[in-house]
Amino acid sequence: MATAQRDKGGILDRLKSPFVRLFDFLGEVWHELHRVSWPTHQETYAFTVVVIIAIVIVSVWVGIWDLAFTQLLALLNM
Repeated sequence: MATAQRDKGGILDRLKSPFVRLFDFLGEVWHELHRVSWPTHQETYAFTVVVIIAIVIVSVWVGIWDLAFTQLLALLNM
């Protein structure tokens, strides 16, 4: 009889355990989000501009190499 009660409690605990751990995790995430140092509007704008400039530079660089290799292959008749 004691084993049946212990097993029953064990099953119930195993069913509740993932949800308890999920709520604990979400609570910890919420507390960590309060500790984050969020960027200001000006910092976000500046970072966005830097990323766009970097994308343009890399795109031009890859485009130049693509053009060079395309011309090289055209010269070799491939």
